[in-house]
Amino acid sequence: MPVVTISVKLLNQLLKKEYPMKDLTESMEQLGCDVEDTEEITLYRCPACDALNDRSAREEAPKTCAFCGTEQQEGFPKFASDAAVRIDLLADRPDLFNAAGLSRALRGYLGLETGMPEFSCDPGEIEVQVDPSVLDIRPYIVCAVAEMPPLDHAALRELLKLQENLHWGIGRDRKLASIGIYDLDTLSPPIIFKSAAPEGFKFFPLTMPDREMTPAQILKEHPKGVGYAHLLEHLPRYPLLIDSKGQTLSMPPIINSDETKCRTGTTRLFIDVTGLSEQAVTDALNILVCDLIELGGKVQTVKINYPDRSIERPDLTPGLIDVGYESARRWLGIDLSRDEFLQSIRKMRMNVEPADSGGDGENHKVRYPVYRSDIRHEVDIFEDIVIGYGLEKVPHLLVPTMTVGLERPEEKIGSLVREVMTGLGFTEIMTLNLNSEENLFTRLSMEPGADHVIVDNPKTINQEVLRHHLNAGIMETLEKNRKKPVPQEIFEIGTVTLLNPETETGVNEYRHLAFGIIGPEAGYAEGRAVLDSVLRELGWEAEYRPVEHPTFIEGRCAEVSGGSGGEVWARLGEIHPRVLCNFNLANPVVYCELRLAKVF
Repeated sequence: MPVVTISVKLLNQLLKKEYPMKDLTESMEQLGCDVEDTEEITLYRCPACDALNDRSAREEAPKTCAFCGTEQQEGFPKFASDAAVRIDLLADRPDLFNAAGLSRALRGYLGLETGMPEFSCDPGEIEVQVDPSVLDIRPYIVCAVAEMPPLDHAALRELLKLQENLHWGIGRDRKLASIGIYDLDTLSPPIIFKSAAPEGFKFFPLTMPDREMTPAQILKEHPKGVGYAHLLEHLPRYPLLIDSKGQTLSMPPIINSDETKCRTGTTRLFIDVTGLSEQAVTDALNILVCDLIELGGKVQTVKINYPDRSIERPDLTPGLIDVGYESARRWLGIDLSRDEFLQSIRKMRMNVEPADSGGDGENHKVRYPVYRSDIRHEVDIFEDIVIGYGLEKVPHLLVPTMTVGLERPEEKIGSLVREVMTGLGFTEIMTLNLNSEENLFTRLSMEPGADHVIVDNPKTINQEVLRHHLNAGIMETLEKNRKKPVPQEIFEIGTVTLLNPETETGVNEYRHLAFGIIGPEAGYAEGRAVLDSVLRELGWEAEYRPVEHPTFIEGRCAEVSGGSGGEVWARLGEIHPRVLCNFNLANPVVYCELRLAKVF
């Protein structure tokens, strides 16, 4: 999990009170932050983008910028020293990713301020025109304008660190959402969001002010382009932001132009968030602008003109949720008084009032700030209530019934197979249960059948189907590692789900083993040897028979059943060249999937 370094000096400035390091770290732990350590750090200035990179005082000066990717032979020049707290990023609280958001939460927890902070934005004049050509590539964009006190090196560092942390915490490493921040004084609105061919235009990418490059060149030669090429290189056209004079702002989600970058002294910011998920881009923008307001900024809206509608963002309207007093007591198991219930909510920077006029009923209306993207349900408020009440005050009680836990059958067999696979030199991976129909079927040359679960209201296009095989996860992992040395040997032990209307739940769940081998010499015989080893350790007899399957090469695929001709429990074969091309793989792949157990 990524680690973020928070300046203690800046944190105390925002708290407007000096707190000992011990008090700060204890309060962070109570808020749910995993504090790794505290230390003295040295800040080094990147000569290309002016950003400050931090290192432990014991470490050498960096030679690669964490923000722009610039590399040089000599270490970066030292800028300053600071005391810092290092915390693991809390994935469900992206609003705590920097000093501004963390200080806001601490002011409530420490009793300096209570209730919901008020955020507002003024109507702005800038508009963004969304071209239809980009809708199939990166369909969502939201923007804002911020007037800031002149950025010094420390403020610029906080801005860039928050940008990268949100890329990880909300954007899934820029895939679902990516952020661009520009010096507004270098732009000529209106802004146009469009797409262009990989060789169709040139601009000066960040840190390369003297070298004009095409997008295709950037993906091959610029450090950030190489690092994030997998997000664009399979597309026929790339997203592009330009202003009314044709000046390039950025090529999302890869790189900004050098001409429009923020520098020390910048006071007017233009911010865009583009992505594949409307919720992700909205959450990222809301958190970013709220933190800019905490740092003294004033925010203005931007009008986004889609082909079929227009919206104005950011929208900082607070959320509203119903919370029950007795429900909180019952869920938490704490004898909360009504005053403690109300004070705990306000301490966590939310407003609360009774839903009825009497003031002593069960239901309450809780208003929460727009940066709290983690609140989806009443139980999310319950979690905040127990934090505001004080975790140290919750009594530690033994459960009334003592039992001894045992491994479930599928876990026991999974542990055995895991030992076998790691002993054979394989590396274990874990992929998501939800995926897209394109990855589960189209890219594997399969037609969607009737045995897979479809999500009615998926959050993103990558979460629309519950997997019923593990092949897509193995192939996607090999695709992401295609530039690494081969051979590569990976495996996964995971659950697959198949529709079965005759069961109570309407599905059957199975625990499967899947493994893949990629390399110039990878073939059926190598996969057969691995599968035979696993079956021998399990004590299972096997009977192989040739089959045809669209994912595999004809004549190089087999299904395996029990020696008595029982249910098929495995499929093994060499991946078809057509499928290899779909996943941008240049070497042969042998793949096997083995059913280990039924999950009850």
